[in-house]
Amino acid sequence: MARPRLTVRTLVVGALTAALALTPLLVSWRNVTGGEAAATSVVTPGGIVVVGDSITAKYDDEPGSDRQGWWSLVGHDLGKPVATFAQSGSGYLRRGQHCTGDRFIDRSAAYTDVAPALLIVEGGRNDWSYCVDGGYSVATDDMIAGAVDAYLTTLQASLSSSTHIVMLGPAWGPKDHDQAARVTSILRQAAGRHGLTFIDLDGVLDARTVVDGTHPNRAGSEAIAQRVLATLQP
Repeated sequence: MARPRLTVRTLVVGALTAALALTPLLVSWRNVTGGEAAATSVVTPGGIVVVGDSITAKYDDEPGSDRQGWWSLVGHDLGKPVATFAQSGSGYLRRGQHCTGDRFIDRSAAYTDVAPALLIVEGGRNDWSYCVDGGYSVATDDMIAGAVDAYLTTLQASLSSSTHIVMLGPAWGPKDHDQAARVTSILRQAAGRHGLTFIDLDGVLDARTVVDGTHPNRAGSEAIAQRVLATLQP
């Protein structure tokens, strides 16, 4: 069942002010399967979980590093540990790692082995297409929306009602931007149906804040983090 629609301020006060105030504890560490060897953790109800694609997977948790991830910047700003479940090329619909990997919903540890105060889903950039015989075919709106709804329903059924779930609109750089508006609209509508906070990242990445037309440089990661924090800390 979809959660009742709440204002961003109500969600933040109810979920972050209370839950994020708890002292976090890192319990164990392991590598993400299939994607870059990014550290993840099982966290107590004070930490943050991020499920994502290469915008998350390709980056590290080293303060000051050129490759410090947007999620790391958010975690350090909030003073909370971040567990990442991310894989390049993946999404709600599309399997990652050149169609040899998995989708968000396949990473069950992200919604069964954790009890976070905040879960952020970063993705959608790859979901304009789906895998067919190892290649990509253009996905219809209904295919994308169905995959997004299935994942959000699974999250809401599996996680504690105290977990604040946030969806990020795709952080779309200038490369292949023709699908950006379509996919972002589908994700925004899904967030509305499920009563979730949606953070639009449109315009965050441009020619100055990416390294290859798609992935953020340090300035790009900072820009994403600032957009997220502006919503989480109104």
